[in-house]
Amino acid sequence: MMYLDNAATGRYKPKTVFEAMMAALQTPANPGRGGHSASIKAAGEVERARECIKRAFNAPDCQVIFTCNCTEALNIAILGWLRKFKGQESRVICTAYDHNSVLRPLTALKGEQDLTVDVVMPDEKGEISARAIREKITDKTRLIIATHVSNVTGGVTDINAVGALCKQYNIPFLADCAQSAGHLKIDMQASGMTFLCTAGHKGLHGPQGSGFLIVKEVTELLPVKFGGTGTESLSISQPSEMPESLESGTLNTPGICGLRAGVEWTHANLLEINSRIKAFCAVLRDRLERISRVKLYSPPGSGLVTFSVDGMTSVDVADELNEAEIFVRGGLHCAPLAHIALNTVKDGLVRISPGWSNTERQAEITASVIKNIAK
Repeated sequence: MMYLDNAATGRYKPKTVFEAMMAALQTPANPGRGGHSASIKAAGEVERARECIKRAFNAPDCQVIFTCNCTEALNIAILGWLRKFKGQESRVICTAYDHNSVLRPLTALKGEQDLTVDVVMPDEKGEISARAIREKITDKTRLIIATHVSNVTGGVTDINAVGALCKQYNIPFLADCAQSAGHLKIDMQASGMTFLCTAGHKGLHGPQGSGFLIVKEVTELLPVKFGGTGTESLSISQPSEMPESLESGTLNTPGICGLRAGVEWTHANLLEINSRIKAFCAVLRDRLERISRVKLYSPPGSGLVTFSVDGMTSVDVADELNEAEIFVRGGLHCAPLAHIALNTVKDGLVRISPGWSNTERQAEITASVIKNIAK
């Protein structure tokens, strides 16, 4: 069996993740919801995780908001920021490579307020450029959103260039780092990001049900959910200070502890992890390029390989691979605008995304099976 769907959920988890989660599960307590020692200890573990994330992403003057995944982080950032402009004419810039976790909240907001969404399409090289984004900026632009690494092609957007542009025009910048966190070095300060959203269960090797939003300290977001926070309990209004204003309800302490362990392990092994992934992809690309009916869509050097087989739907190819116990992702990958840009809506694409535990030999075997399918 070969698991090659790590862009959806990372299969490999280091031992330290299990240990951290087990310790939290064996001595459960509600962080910030009491003055007893167990509650204080749990709160300390949560704060330890926040500080770990700040160090990993060079975000010392930021707030870390824990979420259940990247989708929730994106929704909190998008809805929490853009709803501040209700009653005003507003515009937001996003890209064709953005996930439905970006596109759907923006579409929902268009039904609630005077919001126009300007979409930047990839250039002839399949890239999203800062220059193309600049051409969409108006005096009504309230937010710029860019996906760091496409979950469809693996193409990389220069977020430092986009961040510099946002700083020049004084527009907040939201980066979707679901596919880049744990694979590329991300510097919150150098990039000029206002918001960084990511999942814990992909490249950071944490558990499912974990994610976070990093917010610049000076930025205010309206809450999108309301409830108990353990602070200001006498008030029936939501607290205004982050992180409590955005973290209503009991936190997933075991998941947060596992996420912290995953972040620590990933950043300690960043070079080796991605060396293995790039080696797998290089071998697979080399073999697939020799198959006449196979067309590649991911750029050379990317951390995943996306392709189609002429005359077959991506789902059929993925099903054939599944029969050979090779697990990949076929379809539209929850990114419809990307497939419109690539002209692959009808049949979709097959995505192969390796992880730490996959080998070059597995890449050769996978390519051999695809060759037989193409025949």
